[in-house]
Amino acid sequence: MGRLLKQARLNKQPQNPPIVKSSSIRRRESTSTRLMDIDLSKFKTSPLWPILVETTRRSPLYAGLMGYAHEKIIPENPDISPRELASMLSISLGEALVILDSYGKK
Repeated sequence: MGRLLKQARLNKQPQNPPIVKSSSIRRRESTSTRLMDIDLSKFKTSPLWPILVETTRRSPLYAGLMGYAHEKIIPENPDISPRELASMLSISLGEALVILDSYGKK
């Protein structure tokens, strides 16, 4: 009997999903931070710096990105800017700032 019920659900024609009017959906314009140039020393004095560091370090990709940047990218280009690092790794500028800051603490 259970098989018949499952087969009946599989044979049932899908209903059309409800139509949502586009005017009820908010659209946010967002700009990429990769194009910004930020001086790390000024940025670290912001009260939001610890929040950025915590958020970045909780990313599942952080350890791999940090390891790659510390072993390959930064030794070959020690004067790399946060913007360049963000572009090379396809990450946000904030993540690049945290990675560069952690390299200086080694």
